[in-house]
Amino acid sequence: MLKCAVLVLMDFAYYHELHLPHNPPLHPVFERAPPTQFTCAARPRGYYADVQSGCQAYHLCWRQHLVSTHLCPNGTLFNEQFQVCDHFYNVRCGSPLEDL
Repeated sequence: MLKCAVLVLMDFAYYHELHLPHNPPLHPVFERAPPTQFTCAARPRGYYADVQSGCQAYHLCWRQHLVSTHLCPNGTLFNEQFQVCDHFYNVRCGSPLEDL
C-alpha cells in the first residue's frame, strides 16, 4: 500500500489577519534603545517597559536609580507581566498589568 503526503496550501497573510488578537502596531526598527524621559524615581527594584519607545526598550531600576537599559529584538516588546521580550500581540504597551 502506498501512502501519499497531503499538501496543504495556506495563505499566511489571511491566517495572520484571522488569528491575531489585534492588528500589529507599527514599530520603528531600533539599533539601540532610543533616548526617552524614563525615570526610576518612585519605582521599586525591577525591570520596566519604556512606553515612549513603544515598549521595545526596558530598564532595570535599583533603589530608584536607572542601572541599565535594554532593547528587545525587533518585532517583540517587553512584557512586564512575564519579564521577557514577547510577541507584540501578547503585550499591551502602557496598559496596567491587570488589563492583559
